[in-house]
Amino acid sequence: MRGRQMKTALLLGIVLVFSFMMSACGGNNGGTAGKNDPKTETGNTGTTNENKPAEPMKSGTEEHEPVTLKLITWNNTYQELYDKFHAKYPWITIEVDLIGGADDNGIVERIAALEAAGTPADLTWLMDLSPYTKGGLLEDLKPYMEKDESLRNVKLPDGFFESMESGGKRFAIPFVDVPMWVLVNKDLLEKYGLEMPANDWTYDDFRSMAKAATDPAAGEYGLTYNPIFAGHFTTAMSVANGNSPNLTYMNEDLTQSVLNSPAVLSDVKWMKELVTKDGSLPSAKKAEELGGSVNNFVNGKTLFDIGGDWVLEPLNKEAKFQWDVLPFPKGKVKQSTYHIYGPIGMLAGSKHKEAAYLWISFQFELEAQKWKIDHGANASVINDELSAYIDQSPLWQGKNTSAVKLTKDMGSIAPGATIPAFSEYMWWQPWLTEVILGGKDPNGIIPLVEAWNKKTLQLRNGGK
Repeated sequence: MRGRQMKTALLLGIVLVFSFMMSACGGNNGGTAGKNDPKTETGNTGTTNENKPAEPMKSGTEEHEPVTLKLITWNNTYQELYDKFHAKYPWITIEVDLIGGADDNGIVERIAALEAAGTPADLTWLMDLSPYTKGGLLEDLKPYMEKDESLRNVKLPDGFFESMESGGKRFAIPFVDVPMWVLVNKDLLEKYGLEMPANDWTYDDFRSMAKAATDPAAGEYGLTYNPIFAGHFTTAMSVANGNSPNLTYMNEDLTQSVLNSPAVLSDVKWMKELVTKDGSLPSAKKAEELGGSVNNFVNGKTLFDIGGDWVLEPLNKEAKFQWDVLPFPKGKVKQSTYHIYGPIGMLAGSKHKEAAYLWISFQFELEAQKWKIDHGANASVINDELSAYIDQSPLWQGKNTSAVKLTKDMGSIAPGATIPAFSEYMWWQPWLTEVILGGKDPNGIIPLVEAWNKKTLQLRNGGK
């Protein structure tokens, strides 16, 4: 069980991670991740491409040769969106090439295998840009976007597209913004005489409520045994407390990890006390003793859990209690909720680049944005109609929609794609799971951070 949970923590941070994602790398260290001021994105910045793409194809009555786009992904839950895209562009079909997990090396190997077979893929999900840019595997999207009239008046968060740039080229775009929430069992709130917190609640509120709802004799605990508490939740708390400039414990310009700093380690130790002092967060050993009853929020045995789009629909179908969502609590400096950006890129070897770009452009149309809201993601596009749609979405009926709206703008974006060797840095998540839930010494992380910091700087400077 522990191995499975730790693996889940790693995949959730990398996957959908994207951690993703989103920062500046190589020579582009502007640190745009986590900025929240919106701007109008025109796509008209940057250099041109010698082989400029033709004007994107548009739907209409003209005839087109049928095109099948092969998309490499580790997630197979987007079929409805593929169907919506096909309805608009009936000559284009999305074919999913599903790989076993979020692993850039595995993706690169699949790309090479498909190229060798003469059936190259067209699009791919990814995490760390470096394995793709080194091999010239990704198409620069900037020239396509400069010609895309549909993006001219689309408003997006500041630095949204730039977060995927390296060396003046835009090798990927965030196609989904997945926020995380604190999940609340409202039946347990009532049982323990607790009120539903306001959206600006604090970490002290969170801790005291979790402790108040812990009754081992009843098999009930304040917090679900979930490695995300050790991973995503703790790093968001460190940002909110002002101890870490960016998520995943990255510094201001995303060149170094600060996970080994005394201030960050104090946040880790605070979280560990929920296990060792309060008893509100079951340890790995305790969760095993309880037979898994506290491993899943839907069991109704825990007050709080952490989750994103992957848990919302199952909760609506399976939970036998009233549940709701809250943003991550307010820290000493600000309130910061964890977001995952999911990058997608067009492969340079694609034989259908114009059609592949249409899929990328489609992500920012209202139809696609509403579909993502209906499935627990944020709308990336800043639009009054989309904000109002949150109240109409079947997924959010009867829920704390004000928290959903706030979460869109208060969160930090998990960096990753443009940071050299970022995928190698993802050991921090299972390590902290062992520290917080398993009893490992937090000070043991210091030499690991120092080694990775040295390697990522070497790679930035052209070393190996």
